[in-house]
Amino acid sequence: MNILRYDGSFYGLISVLAPYLKRQQLPDGIERDNSRQPLLFAADEDQSEKAVTVQQGNYDPEVFRLSGVSRETWQNAWHAFLSEAPGIELAIARYLLLALEKRGVVESHMTDERVQRIHRLAHKVVFERHRFMGLLRFRAIGVNLYYASINSDNFILPILAPFFVERFADQQWIIHDRKRELAAIYDMRAWTIIERAAADLPAASPEEDATQGLWQCFFDSIAVRERLNLALQQKFIPKKYWQDLVETPGR
Repeated sequence: MNILRYDGSFYGLISVLAPYLKRQQLPDGIERDNSRQPLLFAADEDQSEKAVTVQQGNYDPEVFRLSGVSRETWQNAWHAFLSEAPGIELAIARYLLLALEKRGVVESHMTDERVQRIHRLAHKVVFERHRFMGLLRFRAIGVNLYYASINSDNFILPILAPFFVERFADQQWIIHDRKRELAAIYDMRAWTIIERAAADLPAASPEEDATQGLWQCFFDSIAVRERLNLALQQKFIPKKYWQDLVETPGR
């Protein structure tokens, strides 16, 4: 029984999968590191269970040069991976194996369940990213330093941060994913993702409180009470996101 273990990163997943995919095979299972007690390395091929662990670092671009896997296929696999759906690793493995078998035309096989699942999950991730591109609210916590907090269903931080790098390139900012206790940090030169406790919420400055008050007044002043449609409002801005907004929907 071949059980692959990887470091939790997309690169780590592809690193352990690549040898199998090149042989047109699939492992029996794939586990993230620390998902349970570590498995011992097998001494020989006759043992019933073996684990392969890949740690971050030593990046090899050749891992992503699998003949027949297009850029679109890689992007869909990456976005689906960020969904953190149960069993996503094996789903990606089956999807990539199909891409190799079909020699790069996998995206035209939308009736295949393997393609459907990856596309469905990738769409959910991209849709949530698009939603936060409009809903994310920064607040000042220092001189030219801004903070925003999210609690997303999917791990969108790696694909959300680049958008704000381009939009706010002249500002330092933090986007805090409280659910995963991670944060994207940008210092006007580069951005990275670091660990940050969910309870580590910085206080806003007095100036920021005043600015938020003005924004709420503006939000209230442009609202047309006679046309208030809470059901439609919640469709586009679900209640689970309201806690991170400056304005108060539904007022």
